[in-house]
Parts: sequence; structure tokens; C-alpha cells
Amino acid sequence: MNNKKFGRIPAQTIELFERTVADVKSKVLPALPHTAGEELKGFTLEAVLEIIFRDWHENNNTEGMREEDLADLASFVQMASALAGTTMHAQGRPIYEATLKGLLEDWLENWNKPDDPGPPGPL
Repeated sequence: MNNKKFGRIPAQTIELFERTVADVKSKVLPALPHTAGEELKGFTLEAVLEIIFRDWHENNNTEGMREEDLADLASFVQMASALAGTTMHAQGRPIYEATLKGLLEDWLENWNKPDDPGPPGPL
């Protein structure tokens, strides 16, 4: 997409989206098990990007993703996959989706607030 114009969208906004999409594809999606199908990869990509874009809007966080945030998001994918077990295409799918969505929502609401001490402790 480099050097393309999209109406009045500023070049820096285009670059931020490009960088974010590339980071999620290269640093978060690989956390899925190698047996994950294209449909599950698509769901994961959509869910992660959606929460990042909400973070931009709701928390005015438009600096781009920090490495620690990308590592956290990858850990969420790993945890959701582990809980789903080996049946990611059957009974494990709803477990994976619900767990990932819950972790992503918690990340948005609690992990990146000003003066945030970091990830929450154990329940």
C-alpha cells in the first residue's frame, strides 16, 4: 500500500494501520497451533485487530503497538488455544473464541490505563 493515497486519510494513519496489521500477522498469529485452519486464523486476526482499533479510539492510543503488548496478545492466543485443546475445529472452538474475547476485553479495559502497574495478578 505504500505511496497510495486514500482520499483525505493522512499518510501517517495509513502507515500506522499497515504496521499494526503486519505486526499482528507476524507476531501474534504464529502463537496459534500449526493445526489451526484458515477460518480460525481469520477469526483471530479479526478479533485482535478489532480490539487494537478500539484501543485507539477508546483510549486515544495511536502510538502503535509496543513489543510487550504484542507479546501479551500472543500469550492470549496461546492460552485460549491451550484451553481449547486438540479439538479446535469442534468443541474446542467456542472455548477458544470465548477465552480469547474475554482476555482481549480485559486487556482493553484494564492493562493499558494511565498509571497502570501492568497485568493483573492472579484472581
